[in-house]
Amino acid sequence: MFELLLHGFPVAFALASFWSNTERKLLLLNLGLCIAIGSLLVFEQAWGGAAVITVAGLSTSYRLIKQKLLSPMATYITLIAMMVIVLTVNNLTGKTSLVEAMPVLTFMAYRFGELHCKEAGLRVCMIIGSINFTAYGIITQTWGLAITEALFAASNMWYYLRLRKAIRVSAV
Repeated sequence: MFELLLHGFPVAFALASFWSNTERKLLLLNLGLCIAIGSLLVFEQAWGGAAVITVAGLSTSYRLIKQKLLSPMATYITLIAMMVIVLTVNNLTGKTSLVEAMPVLTFMAYRFGELHCKEAGLRVCMIIGSINFTAYGIITQTWGLAITEALFAASNMWYYLRLRKAIRVSAV
């Protein structure tokens, strides 16, 4: 029953993402997803993914609290530092395969979007990261993660297309 709940919470957050029509709601939802997916990955003992999600939650918290973007140089330094932390955890746990590196790629896309991009760019980064993390969930048979990330990619695509449409309409 506990495992079912761990797989279900991220899916519930992903379904809620279809109502994340603002950047702030998207970031709050992403923080909730970080907590839910992090718990699931710890339970599944997918330590690389759990490390990525933990650091991701800290990054999301920073963006929510500070409500500002980092400069390009600060973004790259932060991304490299966080990536080194995640890769170090992967190395210490012996998880150095290409599959174990997939969360790092998702991590980089999400963090770049959060720390450096406004809403449209953030959503594009999250779409790319979610597609990659969906593949990771399928490969590791972490179905709650796979379903969650597929839904999250779909909702972000929906809102990205709506943003593009609004920009085209306002330009006319």
